[in-house]
Amino acid sequence: MRVGICDDIPEYCNSIKSYSANYFKMNNIEYDIYTFLNGDELLKASINFDILFIDVELNGMNGLEVAEKILNRNPNTFIIVVTSHRKYLDAAIDLNALRFVDKPITQERIESVLEKAVSEINHGCIIVCTNKNEFIKVKKSDIVYIEVRKKTTTLYTEREAIECREPISKFKDTLTSSNFAVPHNSYIVNLNYVLAYRRDTVQMDFGENPPIISIATRKQTEFKQKFMSFLKDCY
Repeated sequence: MRVGICDDIPEYCNSIKSYSANYFKMNNIEYDIYTFLNGDELLKASINFDILFIDVELNGMNGLEVAEKILNRNPNTFIIVVTSHRKYLDAAIDLNALRFVDKPITQERIESVLEKAVSEINHGCIIVCTNKNEFIKVKKSDIVYIEVRKKTTTLYTEREAIECREPISKFKDTLTSSNFAVPHNSYIVNLNYVLAYRRDTVQMDFGENPPIISIATRKQTEFKQKFMSFLKDCY
């Protein structure tokens, strides 16, 4: 989970960072947190954020305008508006930023809004461009696995196989929740659909002959840790 925090008051940046880190650690969610003290720094960062906390009143810039530019880059970013002024509510709704955190910041408020954000990220949708130049919406929870072979990226759901124009690297940037893992540079798997796991292979629940995917040697430790953490959260 890639989280951005933009506030021109360092104390607020540090508080949100600390409370967010506590939440992710308690829920066994991998995370990276980046802080910015102004909108210019944020816009210069070449990072596709899963979640962005942003203050409305930034020095020299309106935070909602900055957030709109971030959404133009990556419409899947979950925007959380941090403010003590509810007068910005209508503008934020127009931006589709439907989550607010009121100042002063507390652990409880951050945990509550992150719970909603993570749930939406895990169970939301992505837009896929097919090799026929059609744009279709796919629920993340329906994705079984993604494979690239002979430069063709194929997304498998329970119902169909979709050949995509996008490279697999795009999906690695988008599917960052704890449900997804990368056993090999050519694959992304949804851990909810794992039938069998061994040290160097994982078998997926797809079709009459469930495919067996190799786990690259250098990824075996990381994959095991992620899969064990996933199983722990299921029980």
